[in-house]
Amino acid sequence: MIDILIKGADIIDGSGNPAYKGDVAIKDNKIVKIGEVNEPSEKTIYAHGLVLSPGFIDVHGHSDMFAFVDPDRSSKLCQGITTEICGQCGLGPAPVGSEYISQYTSYFKSQGAPIYAESNTFTTFGKYLDYMSTLPLGINMAYFIPHGTVRMAAMGLSPEKPTARQLEKMTELVDEGMKRGALGLSSGLMYAPGMFADSSELEALCKVVGQYGGIYTSHIRDQGNQLEECVEETIRIAESSGARANISHHKASGKNNWGKVKNTCSMIHNAKIPVMHDVYPYAASSTLIRSTLPPNVQKMDQDDIITYLKDVNNHEQLKKSIFNPDKNFESPLASCGYDGILIFDAAHTKDAIGKTIEQYADYLGIQPFDAFIKILTENSLGAGYIGFSMSEDDVETLVADSLCMFGTDGLYVPGMPMTHPRAIGTFPRILGRYVREKHVLTLEEAIRKMTSLPAKFYGLENKGEINVGMEADIVLFDAERIIDHSDYQQPLLQNEGIHFVIVNGKIAVEHDKYLGIKNGALLKARQSKDLSENFTFSTKMSSFINMG
Repeated sequence: MIDILIKGADIIDGSGNPAYKGDVAIKDNKIVKIGEVNEPSEKTIYAHGLVLSPGFIDVHGHSDMFAFVDPDRSSKLCQGITTEICGQCGLGPAPVGSEYISQYTSYFKSQGAPIYAESNTFTTFGKYLDYMSTLPLGINMAYFIPHGTVRMAAMGLSPEKPTARQLEKMTELVDEGMKRGALGLSSGLMYAPGMFADSSELEALCKVVGQYGGIYTSHIRDQGNQLEECVEETIRIAESSGARANISHHKASGKNNWGKVKNTCSMIHNAKIPVMHDVYPYAASSTLIRSTLPPNVQKMDQDDIITYLKDVNNHEQLKKSIFNPDKNFESPLASCGYDGILIFDAAHTKDAIGKTIEQYADYLGIQPFDAFIKILTENSLGAGYIGFSMSEDDVETLVADSLCMFGTDGLYVPGMPMTHPRAIGTFPRILGRYVREKHVLTLEEAIRKMTSLPAKFYGLENKGEINVGMEADIVLFDAERIIDHSDYQQPLLQNEGIHFVIVNGKIAVEHDKYLGIKNGALLKARQSKDLSENFTFSTKMSSFINMG
């Protein structure tokens, strides 16, 4: 008997081809029949008027930082996401260097990430994956090795260039992670300690990634004044190392830089090796307020940074560094202004949540800079903010680009009072706002960019298409109603229009409600050091991209 039979759906199979009407039968987590199916089933879903598509792939997520405390990941499931690619921006739970465990713990506590009793056992990326494979997960998860954590394991938070032995240690850690099934290496070059790495360090590590046919994905150093130079650096690192590449959450920050994404998209299309990019469909970014500090301050130890910030004698120089930055520092506060930084997470200054720095200063009756220092110091650098420095025209340019995929870049655990709305509404927003309302791209093309395009680029076998033999990750939604409702002041409002989400053959969401079913799996890349095989794969991938 069939496990689940879906009758009369409008099937968009993920390939980019037009929709067609048909039935889909599921048994033992696989799609077993497509067409007209009249066999008995344990569960029948009558889907007339609904679109049936592959489960959405979130190509840029951070669930690796929260899956220990929230393995359900219902905020992802309720927007149709069945697979997430995490380990992004160079920061993640593993690998951990026993020599630097105290720095690791202090650093991630300051980032607002949970620290687990098991963390000191994650001395390799493989050991971390072994532990994750024991957890019941709501979604499928695939991983990048985070460069910043690798660097921390080898040399702590030192801003210095690695010694030969330290670089060898990093290389060994990356090689072990690739052998164990990582997709590649991620970097976060806006954050310590990733910001301390030069191109030669990244090239050395990416050569290991390239040997396995892997991918280098980067939160580049500067998404503002130096955007083009930083995209060029990523492409150059990939070309020299043999790794494919991805530009994370592609954007142009600061009004003076709006429009630059047209040029950087051209650079991506003209690269000599396969390069992709991803975007979230919002004109506001989000990260930790620590990132607003100039690099010379971020180089300090955690306690030293707080001591420095509390000393009023340092404030004039700090203001100059922030509001008159040199070309090597993308200053979020200079780009956004005090009225463009909205605090959404601040455990020790809760009265700041939901206010801009300027509004918080008015509320307290103090100067905006003093409110900024208060938020930083009282939250031990760990407050989160939303920054308004982007252009809606740029977002539309990126959403429409044939090589651009979609990611939430979302950080949310149930119980948080606020977050960036992208954590809740990214995929319904694409389908409702950019497909149905603004006609930026067709429904078939949007689904392709959410499913088969990332599945092929990241090598996720049996994912991303509606075909017999594929794993049954499926979304059923109403194309005329699907929309996000979350916004910057009410980011937890739920989406509408998603009727069913099926993960590996089990129904996890029914009529926009999470059912508590955890049927996700840990996904691993099939790795090989056979360079001829990697070359063949890269050539095929290049052809696939050009067709898109």
